[in-house]
Amino acid sequence: MAFFSGLMTRHFCKTMLLAFCWLVAVRASYVLQSGVWPDTSAMIASDLAGAFILAVLLTVTTGVFRAILVIVLGCAAFVAGMHLTVHGTLFQLSLIGKSVDPTFVTGSLINVHSLWLPIYIFLAWLLHRLHRSIKPETPLAGHSGQVVLAVLVTVVYGISFQSLTTPANNLVASFFSQIPGALIAPVSTKLLTVTESATTPKETLEGASFFRHQVATPNVEEPPNVLLIMVEGLSGGYFPSLSDYHELDPTVELANLETNLRRHGFRIYRNALSMDRQTNRGTFAILCGEYPDFRRQSRKMVDVAEDRAEVDCMPGRLKEHGYHTAYWQAAPLDYMQKGEFMPKAGFIDVTGAGIFNGPEDEVEGWGPPDPVYFDNIAQRLRQLDSQTSPWLVTLLNVGTHHPFNIGEKREEQEEREKQDSDGKLDAEDITPEPQEARRMAMKTMEESLNRFLNGLASDGILDDTLVIVTSDESGGFIRKDHESIPLNSNVGVLALRPPDRDSLERYADRDQIVAQIDIPPTILDVTGFSKKAGDMIGRSLLVRQQGNPRNLLLADTYTGLKYFLRESGQLLSCSELMTNCSSWRFEPERLFGTLEQTDAEPFLTFEERTALFNRAARMKPAETP
Repeated sequence: MAFFSGLMTRHFCKTMLLAFCWLVAVRASYVLQSGVWPDTSAMIASDLAGAFILAVLLTVTTGVFRAILVIVLGCAAFVAGMHLTVHGTLFQLSLIGKSVDPTFVTGSLINVHSLWLPIYIFLAWLLHRLHRSIKPETPLAGHSGQVVLAVLVTVVYGISFQSLTTPANNLVASFFSQIPGALIAPVSTKLLTVTESATTPKETLEGASFFRHQVATPNVEEPPNVLLIMVEGLSGGYFPSLSDYHELDPTVELANLETNLRRHGFRIYRNALSMDRQTNRGTFAILCGEYPDFRRQSRKMVDVAEDRAEVDCMPGRLKEHGYHTAYWQAAPLDYMQKGEFMPKAGFIDVTGAGIFNGPEDEVEGWGPPDPVYFDNIAQRLRQLDSQTSPWLVTLLNVGTHHPFNIGEKREEQEEREKQDSDGKLDAEDITPEPQEARRMAMKTMEESLNRFLNGLASDGILDDTLVIVTSDESGGFIRKDHESIPLNSNVGVLALRPPDRDSLERYADRDQIVAQIDIPPTILDVTGFSKKAGDMIGRSLLVRQQGNPRNLLLADTYTGLKYFLRESGQLLSCSELMTNCSSWRFEPERLFGTLEQTDAEPFLTFEERTALFNRAARMKPAETP
C-alpha cells in the first residue's frame, strides 16, 4: 500500500476536489458558450475521472512543466469550448494538424470568438495559484502510485466509450485517452487492410448492397439546366416540419426558407442523410457518386488534385455532352485543394473568394457574407443563361461557416432592431445567447437564398432548370437536447425542384431514405446521361425503393463513429476501429425520430466491418504518363 500512499494524503484529496470544482466551472462556461447541456450523470462521472487525472498532473508538475501544463490546459479548454459551440463535440486530437493551415487560421481562429482564449488561460492560471495555496504534508510522497493509477484511469476511460468527444466527455480525460489513437492512426488503416485481404472472402462484400448503383435511364429529349446549391452546414432538422416530424428540438428554425421552397415547387425529403462531416467529404460524394474518405485524414480529393488517383464524376459526364460546367464557391479555392480538384472533376469555370476581392468587396476570413455572395451569383447566372448551351452550376456559400460572418450591413441592421425606443440596448441584447451567431448566420442565409431563388423564378431561369438544395455537411445538427444519439451529425438536407416540363410524381416519395451519393445519379438520370454511369454508386431519385432496401456506410469524423445502415430498419454504430459496436432499430419512414437501442448482436462481423470501409476508401490509381 505504500506505493499508493500518495492517494491518501490530505493534500491530494484537496487537490482532486479543487480539480473537480475547476472542471465544473469550465463545464458551466461551455454550457453558457454553446448552449449544449450533456446528460448530467454521464457528465459527472466523466468529470470525476478527469479530476483525478488533473489532480495527479497538478501534484507532479513544477517549474517549467507547470507553466506548460497551464498553457496547454488553457488552450485545450478554449479549443474544446469553441469546437463544442460550432460542431457539438469536443475536438479530435488527430485532426489538430489542420489548425496550422493559413486559411483555417485566418478564417476560423482569428475572430471575435478568440476572446475566449485569454479567459481560459486565466482560468488555468487561477487553478495553478489555488493549488499552490494548498499546503502539502512534509515530505510529499507517493507520486509513482498516483501516476500509475492515473494511467490506468485513462486507459479504462478510453476503452469504455465508443466516442471520446461527445458533449458528456471530460476535457482532460478525453484528451489523454485520445493520445494512443492519434499515435497509431497512421498505421491503423494498413493493419485493417491486411485484416481484410487475409480473412474476408470477396463474395461477402459483393453480397452486401453497400455499393449498389441504381438509375432509371429515362429518355430525355431536351436536357435541362442544373443548379446544385450546397449550403454550408445546413441540416434538414432546421426546417420546422422535419423537426416536428422527427420530434427534434433544433437551435435554429428556418420556417421562411421551408415555406419558400415549397412555394417554388420543391419536394423536401424528410429522411436525408449526410455521409460524414467536413466539406471535402460531402462535396466529393455529391459530385462523384462515391463514398467519401471515412478515415481520419480525408485523402480522396487531395489524391485526385495531386494526380495520384482518377475520378469519373458527374460534372465531367455533363461536360462531355456539351454542358457548360461551373463551380462557384465563396471560400478560397486553395483550401482543401479545390482549385486543382474541381477541373479534374469536370468543371470548366471554377471560382472562389478571389473573384470577390475587388476594390469594393474586400474579402476577409473565409469569404464574402451570403448577401454579397448570392447577389453576385444571381448576376453571373443571368449572363450564363443567355447562352445557348445547357449549364450545370454548383454553388457553396460560406456565411454559415464559423465564425458566421453576416456582413456589416446586416450587423448594423440587427443593432438597430435591438435598440429600444430610447436608442439604448437592453442587458439581454448586449449578452448574446448561445448559438446566436449560428442562428443569425442561418437567418441571413435564409433571406439571401430566398431572394436569390425568387429572382431566378421571376426571370424564368427556373423554368427549364433542375434545382437541388443540399448541404456539404449537416453541421453536427446543433439542437437543444444534444447528446450522443447515433446519426446526430448526419441529419442532412435534400430538396429538389424539377424543371416545369417534368413532374414530381416521377420522383421518390418524400419519406424515402436518401443520401448525398444519390445526387449524381439523379442529375444524370434527369439530364438523360445515366446509361453509362461507370463506378458511381447511389440511387437516383427517379428509382423508387419498392421493397428493395439497400445498405449504406456513414460516419462522423468529429465523434469517430462509423455507421452501417440497413434501410429495412437496422443501424450498427461502431467506434473508429470497429471494435465496440451497438445495435439500433428504427422505422424506415421516420429514421431520425425512432432510433432505439437494442441488445441484438452486430449484424456484421469485425472482418466484414473493416473490409467494407476499406473498400470504400479505394480509388482508381492515376495512369502513369
